[in-house]
Amino acid sequence: MRAQGGFSLFWAAVLVLLLSAAGLFGIRVGGVYFDHWVVQEVFADWQSDPEVADYSARDLRREFDTRMRVNSLADVIPREGLTFTRNGKQWLIEATYERRVNLYDNIDLVVSFSDSAALGQP
Repeated sequence: MRAQGGFSLFWAAVLVLLLSAAGLFGIRVGGVYFDHWVVQEVFADWQSDPEVADYSARDLRREFDTRMRVNSLADVIPREGLTFTRNGKQWLIEATYERRVNLYDNIDLVVSFSDSAALGQP
């Protein structure tokens, strides 16, 4: 007679533990990438709006801060992480920032982002 094989309680617990860890990782890291997607959407909206090229650096900063506050992301990019450079009639915008996410206890994940956009005609 052969011994009956199957899925034991031990392997069920291991599977639940692995799926829980993957889910926790996905939720924590997914939020960071969602915030990054919002920053990319702001840049894409600006690139499709021809009037933005006529804004001053102060107007661009104010507009960006407003859009971040509306999306509850006011503290995503530090003030020094967003730069505006005028190149003739074109604005070059660069956002460079890092996000730190606590995964578990004293284990953190650091994610670096760097985006840029050119507004207006060169």
